[in-house]
Amino acid sequence: MNKQTKTNYLIETVDEIAKHFKKESTIRDLDSIKDTIVHTAPEILNKRWMDIYLYCSRNFNNIENMNHFKALHIYNERYKGYKKTFV
Repeated sequence: MNKQTKTNYLIETVDEIAKHFKKESTIRDLDSIKDTIVHTAPEILNKRWMDIYLYCSRNFNNIENMNHFKALHIYNERYKGYKKTFV
């Protein structure tokens, strides 16, 4: 069994968020975040959480939109799991 890496965990988080959106520009933006994650040095990967947070807070802030709520929930749950596993 492969051990979960920080990089894979972050990529999976962005993928989970992306599942709830169909807009091409949103998918492109989230793919860009994943590209940044993949090219980030391991010692500073923790900083990529802020990139995800900032994107979500700027773009998924309609409390009446269930997909925005799901994105927030995914972010919060995955961040808790990340801290538990890697920090």
